[in-house]
Amino acid sequence: HGAIPQTNAGQPAVYHMSAAAPPYGYQQQLPPGVQMVQQVVGAPGGQPQYISIVPIQAPGGPPGGHTYSYVQYGGEGFPVHSQPMMAAPTYVMGPHGPIAIQNPAGAIPIHNMGYSPPVEAPIGAPSNRDGGLSTSPQTPGGGRGMGKRTNGLSTPRGKRNADKNAVAPSKLGPEATILLNEIRAAKSRNQWSIHDIKGFIVEFCLDQNGSRFIQQRLEVADPVEKQAVMEEVLPAIHDLLNDVFGNYVVQKLFEFGTESLLKDLKGALEGNMLKLSLQMYGCRVTQKALESLAYDDLCSLLHEFDQNVLTCIQDQNGNHVMQKIVEVMSISAKEAEAKSREDGLADAMAEKIQFVVDDVLTNVETLCCHPYGCRVLQRMLEHCVDFQKTATLDKIQLCHKTLMDDQYGNYVIQHVLQYGRDSDRDSLLQIIVNNDLLKLSRQKFASNVVEKLLKYGNSAQRNTIVREMLKVVREGGSSQEGVGSTVLLLMVRDAYANYVVQTAIDVVPEGKEKQMLLEELKANEAQLRNYTFAKHIVAKLGSK
Repeated sequence: HGAIPQTNAGQPAVYHMSAAAPPYGYQQQLPPGVQMVQQVVGAPGGQPQYISIVPIQAPGGPPGGHTYSYVQYGGEGFPVHSQPMMAAPTYVMGPHGPIAIQNPAGAIPIHNMGYSPPVEAPIGAPSNRDGGLSTSPQTPGGGRGMGKRTNGLSTPRGKRNADKNAVAPSKLGPEATILLNEIRAAKSRNQWSIHDIKGFIVEFCLDQNGSRFIQQRLEVADPVEKQAVMEEVLPAIHDLLNDVFGNYVVQKLFEFGTESLLKDLKGALEGNMLKLSLQMYGCRVTQKALESLAYDDLCSLLHEFDQNVLTCIQDQNGNHVMQKIVEVMSISAKEAEAKSREDGLADAMAEKIQFVVDDVLTNVETLCCHPYGCRVLQRMLEHCVDFQKTATLDKIQLCHKTLMDDQYGNYVIQHVLQYGRDSDRDSLLQIIVNNDLLKLSRQKFASNVVEKLLKYGNSAQRNTIVREMLKVVREGGSSQEGVGSTVLLLMVRDAYANYVVQTAIDVVPEGKEKQMLLEELKANEAQLRNYTFAKHIVAKLGSK
C-alpha cells in the first residue's frame, strides 16, 4: 500500500505502473513535466500489463474530503487510502495508456497532456528466501474430506486455478484480431494451419483463444509447421515463458517438439532456470522441460540450482520444480540401470541431484514441518535411489515423535510408513505404545499416522495395536465416565479415533486379536448406536 500524491484541480496527473513485478512503482506525470516515483506494494501475484489508479470519493464524504484510490488489476484490485484531495480528478487508463481525465470542470482529452508512456522496468533477480536455513557444504496428501484433517496444500503442480478465468486485455493487433475471429467462426478449425497465421504467431500466443489454437495445431502439426512456430516464438520466448497464455505454447513445443526444436528450447532456458522456477507460469515451463529433455541435457541445466535449493523449496512455485527434479532424475537413473543391467549405474546417475539431497537432509526437521518442504521430502521417499532414500529415512527417524502430530510433518511420517523399512515402523509403533494410543488417536494429525501404521505394518505390528485397544482404562480421574471401559470403546466415540478403529477392522489379519476386537464391539453394539461417530463401525459389524 502506498499514498497517492495530492493533486489540485487544473493540474491533472497521469499514473502508470512502471514495474513488471512487486514492488510496483508508478509515475506521476504533471503538465510541467515534473515526475515523482512512489511505491505501491501488495498487488496480487502475476505479471500485470497495465494498472489504473483511479481516485474515488469516499462514500458519504463531503466534496473535497477524504478520497480513496483504486488500483485496478486485471479486473480485480485493492483499495489504497490516499491523502485528502480537493476536487479530485479521475484518470481513465486504457491498455495502451490514458484515455481521458474527468474532473469537476469536465472531461479533458488526453492529448492535451502530451502523455508519453514510460519504459517498462525489467524483472529483478529472485531474492534469497532461505528463511534462516543452512545450506550443506556440498503434498502432502489430504485428510478424509468433510473438513477432516486436511492441510490445504495444493496439487503437485500447485495452484492451477489462478488463471482459469483470467481476464486480460487483448494484445492482438487489428489484422491478427480479424484473422483470429475468422478462425473461431469457421465450422472446422482443421482447415486452418500455422502457415495461415505467419507473422502473427507471437500475438496469437499472448491471446487466450490464439494460444489455444496454436496448442491444438502443435499436437497434430508436421515438423514444418512446428518449425514455423519456433521461428517466430524463439526471438520472443522470454516474453512468453511467464505469460499467462504464452507459457502453454512453450510447454506444447517441449512436449511435441522435434529433436532440433528441443535443442533450441534448452538453449533458451540456460541461465534462466532459477528465475523461471520462482515464477507462477515460468515454473510450469521448467517442469515440462524436466519431463521432456534428455538426462544429459538436464544435467547441464541443474547446476543453476546449486546453493539455491532452499530458496526454491520454500517458494510457492519453486517447490514444484524441486519435486519434479527429484522425481525425473531418480526415475531416469533407475530406468537406465534396469535397461542396461549395469550394477551401480542408478547410483552414479543419481549423484547429479546429491546437492539437493544434502541441503534437504541438513535441514530435515525444519523442512518436514514446512508446507512446501514436506512435499519435497515425500518425493524423495517415493523416488530416490536406495542410498539416498536410506540416508533420508535415517535422518527422519531422529525426529519421529516431533513430526507425528505436526500439521505437515505427519504427511512425511505417513510416507515413511508406506515407503520405509520395518525398523522405521517398529520405531513409530514404540512411540505410539509409549505415548498412549488413545491420546494419539484423538489428535487430528497423529491419528492419520496410527491408521497408516495399521495399513502398512506387518501382522505383528497390527496385532500389537489391537492389544493396546483392548486394554481397560479409567479415563477422567474421579469421573465415573469411562470407568472400566476399554480403549476401543473410548475410541469409537471420538471424531478422529473412530477412523483408526474402522481401519483396524479392515486390515487386522484373522486371528485371536481380530476375534477379540470384533467380540468387544459386538458386545457393546447397542451402546455404539448412541454415538454419532460410531455409525460406520456398527455398519461394518453387520458385514462381519
